[in-house]
Amino acid sequence: MSQLILNIENENILDKLLWMLKHFESDGVKIVEEKKLPEHTFTDEYIKDNWRELIMTTHSDPEYYKSEAYYEERAKEYEERGKN
Repeated sequence: MSQLILNIENENILDKLLWMLKHFESDGVKIVEEKKLPEHTFTDEYIKDNWRELIMTTHSDPEYYKSEAYYEERAKEYEERGKN
């Protein structure tokens, strides 16, 4: 099984792609729409209600955690925490 994730900001293009992809549903294509998560601190209640979506949007590539980008993101996060 393969999975494809697309980030589409233009609603017109999204509608056209969904229309096209729905023609392949009878061939086994499953369409799963995800909402773009807001970029803010999540409350415990939000995490409890939306944990599946949160897990699906996390990095799943083990190489990412060894990358420089990962360390830069963590450093930025820790720096912000230190300001509060």
